[in-house]
Amino acid sequence: MAFNKILGVGVALSVLLTANSASAGALEERVKDTYTNPPITVENSDDPIITPFDVQLIRPENYSSYNAYEKSFSMDPGNGSDGNLWIKNTSSDDLWVKVFVNGGDDPLEVSVKKGAQKTISFYVGVTTSYKIYVYSKTGHKIEMSISARQF
Repeated sequence: MAFNKILGVGVALSVLLTANSASAGALEERVKDTYTNPPITVENSDDPIITPFDVQLIRPENYSSYNAYEKSFSMDPGNGSDGNLWIKNTSSDDLWVKVFVNGGDDPLEVSVKKGAQKTISFYVGVTTSYKIYVYSKTGHKIEMSISARQF
């Protein structure tokens, strides 16, 4: 009886080893094809590169706080010469936006009326840093959507 069990186990193992060696060879060929065939080919490397996306300077977000909103970013002319800052005021009163350029002391100040939206456009000739500061003059809760992009 013990001999029959040992013989049965031996036959089962030999069948498994034979099946695995065949499938291992097929697997090896698939792996070799994966690493030898490039997934991307370039037909003409002299063609211009197309970049379909703009640069997100401030990712679209909803902001809700009694604290002022502040964000800084830099614009490089290599990413495009134009930029937009977009704000939608969903709070109960007007908001004020200050845009500081290169750390200057004389910011551009713009109001965004309650329920309104505003786009502030930038032109970039050289690398420029910006600081955006959004606040309320009445102390009400700031609720807004904001984003900035360069293109």
